[in-house]
Amino acid sequence: MIYFTENDIDRLIEDDVPAGDMTSTLLDLSGKQGSISLIARNGMIACCTEEAVRLYKKVGLEVSYSVASGTRLQAGEKLLEARGDASAIHLIWRTGSAMIEFASGIAGRTRHLVDSARAENPLVSVAGTRKHPPFVKKLALKALIAGGGVPHRTGLSDTILIFREHLLFTGGYEELPGVVRSVKQKQKERKIVVEAHSLEEALMAANAGADAIQLDKIPLEKFAGYAGQCRAIDPNICMIAAGNVNDTNAAAYAKAGADVLVTSWMYFAPPADIKAEILPIRTCP
Repeated sequence: MIYFTENDIDRLIEDDVPAGDMTSTLLDLSGKQGSISLIARNGMIACCTEEAVRLYKKVGLEVSYSVASGTRLQAGEKLLEARGDASAIHLIWRTGSAMIEFASGIAGRTRHLVDSARAENPLVSVAGTRKHPPFVKKLALKALIAGGGVPHRTGLSDTILIFREHLLFTGGYEELPGVVRSVKQKQKERKIVVEAHSLEEALMAANAGADAIQLDKIPLEKFAGYAGQCRAIDPNICMIAAGNVNDTNAAAYAKAGADVLVTSWMYFAPPADIKAEILPIRTCP
């Protein structure tokens, strides 16, 4: 679960309404009642509906219906329904809709990639990198998970991933056995991933005792051979395909023996298309 604080919710509202809604105020909408329904225009994977519910409730709306993140919807199906003060509806309408559209676009693209890859290898994992646009980490990660993916790294604090750029300061790949041994002594419960850009680097990493090898931008026709030679050294080693993994090659990398597909492709999905239907509620005199 990706947790959004009350401050996160407040900031979403404040970002669009820094000093009130001038139009609704001038039209004197306060006190008039209405309803809002969010409806899928096309097939989609819903995401961030829970946060939209919190936004709606924050401004005093009564939510009568919502679907959970990860729900697959067809065109015409509702995501959310609420009612209340018309000025509150207009205040939160765009913020809630835009958030769901952005996150659902990522979720849908992730699901497409997962389904494609698992058709060839049911055990493969699709992992989203930390290369999402700035300031949207929580939205991006929630959408990734809603679509069936997993975070590759939520940030620098949660995994040990040794890049070639790190090794420039430790003696290069030739000194990797000592580096891996030292890291394992300091951090015994974590696995160590080493990035490799060639067969030679991959074999050095496997011989050094890496738990996983991240093959970066290795051509598809070479991946299976590289993975096979590394597994000959350590049958349990995890082989990761990274760099330019997308919907055109994910299934092929999975078939070639990748245990994990690492990509940022899902983060740049077009937003889902959602219709907001706003109607007045007539009250008896």
